[in-house]
Amino acid sequence: MEPIEKIKAHYNFTTGDAANLKQLKPVMEKYKNEFPMEFYHYIKTFEDTPKFLKDEEIIRRHQDGLKQWFMDLFSGEYTTQYLRDIERIGYTHVKINLPAHYVNAAMHFVRQYCLRILEKEFCTDINECRYLAKSVDKIIDINLDVITSSFIEEEIKTYFLSEKVESYLIQFANRFAYGLNLILVMGLVIMGIMVMGLFAYDVSHIFSGDLEKGLLGTLGSLLMMWVVIELMDTEVKHLKGGKFAVKVFISVALVAVIRKLLVATLKAEALEYQLSLILIGAIAVLGVIYWLIARVERMEE
Repeated sequence: MEPIEKIKAHYNFTTGDAANLKQLKPVMEKYKNEFPMEFYHYIKTFEDTPKFLKDEEIIRRHQDGLKQWFMDLFSGEYTTQYLRDIERIGYTHVKINLPAHYVNAAMHFVRQYCLRILEKEFCTDINECRYLAKSVDKIIDINLDVITSSFIEEEIKTYFLSEKVESYLIQFANRFAYGLNLILVMGLVIMGIMVMGLFAYDVSHIFSGDLEKGLLGTLGSLLMMWVVIELMDTEVKHLKGGKFAVKVFISVALVAVIRKLLVATLKAEALEYQLSLILIGAIAVLGVIYWLIARVERMEE
């Protein structure tokens, strides 16, 4: 918090203002017992008031504090100790989690209450009333400034504390996810090499005389190689900031089922025939899903 003299300078609070407020002290003394009652009548409309003023003991202490603070407004002595007292009030409000809005609304009431007293006590001299009201406005503004600053300082402290932790966690999670993506790319590279080996194995069946098995196996291997290429391409794009491609994974499932169907057709058993019918149904379902996703993506583009 800035020094009290600097704060007073910002509000153009002069020794004349301090003298004006001290002059008002005997006048305000007559209203110090009425002030807490009027204040409570005002704040009882706040829905959260019962949550903060829970019992008679708390209310009594609060009313005593209100009286003391109200009279300190007109003490004429606005030193560093006065600043610390206001800060303590602000931190007390922060501690009980009182919304800052309530403080602003309460200060609005205090300002209007003091103005009504001035109009009542100095009704014969409008100029004097206005002159004193300016000094009252300044001291109330200073109080509001210091109290709300306590809220802001506490919020900033909480924010930077959480920001530091959150920043570390997010950074760690990003690096960990990036590392997993790199491992996935390496796995796809290894898978690509293995599929190339499977492709060579299936081609060897063609040269060994088993033409049908060799052609169907080779076709299945090519489909698997296409899947690996698509997955690798999608993952590289994802590492570069691209969005997650659901369509690719549907196509992977589709290709896997097609290859399984090709393998099943090489056998003539009744069980394999029934399995072929199931696989054809699965291909149809996956094909419809793939078409729907592709259509949605085109519409988005």
